[in-house]
Amino acid sequence: MRADVPVVPDEETAQRWAIEELARPEYRENSGLSLDAFWEWLAGLFDRIGGLGSSLGIPGAVVVGLIVAGALALITWLVLGPLRRARRRSAPRAVFEDDARSWVEIRDAALAAASAENWDLATMEWFRASVRLEQERGDIVDSPGVTAHEAAARIGLAEPAVTDAIAADARAFDRARYGAGGLTREHAEHAQQTCARVERRCRAGAVA
Repeated sequence: MRADVPVVPDEETAQRWAIEELARPEYRENSGLSLDAFWEWLAGLFDRIGGLGSSLGIPGAVVVGLIVAGALALITWLVLGPLRRARRRSAPRAVFEDDARSWVEIRDAALAAASAENWDLATMEWFRASVRLEQERGDIVDSPGVTAHEAAARIGLAEPAVTDAIAADARAFDRARYGAGGLTREHAEHAQQTCARVERRCRAGAVA
């Protein structure tokens, strides 16, 4: 809390805080709320509460200030809560999070997941295996925090023939890792086939 304002605001200060806070752009973007109607409701509420505080004198003004400050805190929580959750959902995530496995280790994990019919995990591991192959080969940069979309784009630049396939696997990876999941055997087999194509290319390059 700012040190240059009273802990318990008077009616005018509390109203000013509410207006300044709710005028910030983030309350208007991606909140899913109709703030035009809310402003009309809030103005009427301030008028009614202000009249009540004036009629009750100084103690009434303090009570009104507390009510308005509490309302502001509640409104802030109601508006920013969904906004923060939406931002967390939309935030890009890394393919490898403290994962130092080799591509062979990741491939074996993918095979084990497929044997257990865990198609979400199998798809993710096959995609990771493709990315790790390209990283170990040195055809794409092994940078921390790279997202599935970024990794797929880099692989597509290195090997245009797999651009569409690896992009589809990246979307499946994000769905399994950060979305609703529910992938099928077809998703896992597609990612496995993509990984096999990447492996053949890497081997051909090594022989050449």
